[in-house]
Amino acid sequence: MSVDRVLCLANSYKHNHRCVAGIDLATKRWVRLVGRKIAGCLTVEQTRYENGTEAALLDLFEAEIGESCGSNSHPEDVFAAEGRWHRVRRFDEPRDKLFLENLASKRPVLFADYGDRIHVDKFANAPATHSLELVQPDDLRWWIREENSKRRNRALFRLNYGSRPRYDLAVTDPQWLNLLNFLPAGIYPHSLFFKDKLPVTLLTVSLSEPFENFHYKLVAGVVNLPA
Repeated sequence: MSVDRVLCLANSYKHNHRCVAGIDLATKRWVRLVGRKIAGCLTVEQTRYENGTEAALLDLFEAEIGESCGSNSHPEDVFAAEGRWHRVRRFDEPRDKLFLENLASKRPVLFADYGDRIHVDKFANAPATHSLELVQPDDLRWWIREENSKRRNRALFRLNYGSRPRYDLAVTDPQWLNLLNFLPAGIYPHSLFFKDKLPVTLLTVSLSEPFENFHYKLVAGVVNLPA
């Protein structure tokens, strides 16, 4: 076990529990923290600090991290030890913003294609190079729709203005979903949520666990940086 500093870039819903992922600042690599109680997840209690608050996006925190437990589709997974995490600071200084903008992918494709899912056969014999990615979206919109009495919340965006395809991905960020829940069904521009100057917005995109033979691309974190 080692105590590592992790920059939180996702604390999202996962099977009624949580998926916490971010950058290990010692290695500058992605990690997805998982527990031993529930496979592939953390309970909400496991994501709390000493004062009882949950880890939030752009928190830099210390956690005791154990061995890798990655799979072919989730190579970044590592075990997190039991015990409260320690919040160090907010990662929102000018130099932090530059770090994150440089970290964001410059490619127009997400996980090698433009679709919203990847068939499980792709990773049957060849492991994924990564299952987490930070991107800076263009023309970001939020699509709320009602289907069979259930709300569906989707992020619509492009990557790089030269790219024609538009991504349409499910959203699993709890804090952002709380904002969307105040709105009726419809499509809304990202600017709707900001009165003054628009922030620099980055999205943490994660591949899901297998579901009906596919890994789905999910917007697990909506990161808004001061402009």
